[in-house]
Amino acid sequence: MTEVDPQDGIGAELNAERVLAQLELLTGDDVFRSSRRSIEFLRYVVHETLKGAADQIKERTIGIEVFGRSSAYDTNLDHVVRTAATELRKRLALYYGDEKHRSELRIWMVPGSYIPKFTVAPAESGTDAAAEVRQNAAGDSRHEAGTAGNAVVHRRNHWRLAYLLSAAVLAAAALGYFLLHKPNPEYLFWKPVLDTPGPVLLAVGDVPNGPPTPVDPEAKQDSPLAIQHSYSARSVPFADMVTIAKVVGVLQAGGKKVLIRRENTSSFSDLREGPVVLIGAFNNDWSLRLTRQLRYTLALDAENHLIYIKDAKNPSARTWSWGTNQPRDHVGGAGSPVLHDYALISRIRSSETGHVLVVIGGLYTYGTESAGEFLTDPQLMQAVAQQIHLGAGDKSLQIVLGTTVTDGTPGPPKILAISAE
Repeated sequence: MTEVDPQDGIGAELNAERVLAQLELLTGDDVFRSSRRSIEFLRYVVHETLKGAADQIKERTIGIEVFGRSSAYDTNLDHVVRTAATELRKRLALYYGDEKHRSELRIWMVPGSYIPKFTVAPAESGTDAAAEVRQNAAGDSRHEAGTAGNAVVHRRNHWRLAYLLSAAVLAAAALGYFLLHKPNPEYLFWKPVLDTPGPVLLAVGDVPNGPPTPVDPEAKQDSPLAIQHSYSARSVPFADMVTIAKVVGVLQAGGKKVLIRRENTSSFSDLREGPVVLIGAFNNDWSLRLTRQLRYTLALDAENHLIYIKDAKNPSARTWSWGTNQPRDHVGGAGSPVLHDYALISRIRSSETGHVLVVIGGLYTYGTESAGEFLTDPQLMQAVAQQIHLGAGDKSLQIVLGTTVTDGTPGPPKILAISAE
């Protein structure tokens, strides 16, 4: 197996035309076709290497040239290149893990480097090495026996090394295939939805201006249904749009068609057609109605001007609450009160609709945005997976999140409670 070091240029066996031809095979395959950023990443590093600029392939350069980041962006805060590189390595391993690609030229990247390496297929190098061993084994009998024996041993060792390197590459490919297909926490969370036939209905809350008002302002009741829907808005809060975009991205990546509708135009008959994702808490009537039998529910304390997440096992607690009488607009300054928002994520198999139902909503818009971030954060999802089995679609899974709001922006979501009943 012959490896071409980018610093050494492209040798006769692996000329630029051959590498570019392999690049087209890779980027045209189904493994890569669904990931535009992997294609652009791979094309960039290969072309830069072929033109002799491998030493210029750095994280910051890739971020600027491939992902459109500004020249001043902070690589310590923005991990787009590292994340994309990990994905690219997995896709390369998956591609070469397929038997039909075994005889092809290999383009790969070692962990910790963004410079591609080009390797002759194991079949090519293995055959050449074996032939070389046979030729030396049948060498000219006029050579001294000791010299011939040493040559055979040397070439046999070379063949063995080539074989071991080939085996290592195939093992790495198999490992990459396993890692790419290993059910990750994010996939396990959405698996019950992805496994249900038909499109996913995504119903978005459309009651404007955040927290609701009770039907009777003087009522002293804690009810998740004491909400007055006087009118709906045609616009969607920015925070909700962020969460919608992330959810749609995950579902479409899983091969699901997504139908996006406002909640007040989604009938109960629509909800019975298949899996449903509800975005919004108090601004989504279906979120209130279809989760009222769960351990954690959305509740209103009119007397104390609070909306909160109610724990059926500790109903008097008001820890996870938002004051409906507090200013909704951000108030800046060092002396400003600290804002905390909370979100509830529920995944259930609804007895009412007969299908999987996912509800994602914050007490206010900050919580909804934080919940969307949580569902696409591998570390936080892994933390949940360590406590419960995310793939158990027959159980009611609920996650309570909290976030601290700074300068009108929610901070990283924090897991406050998990329930699987």
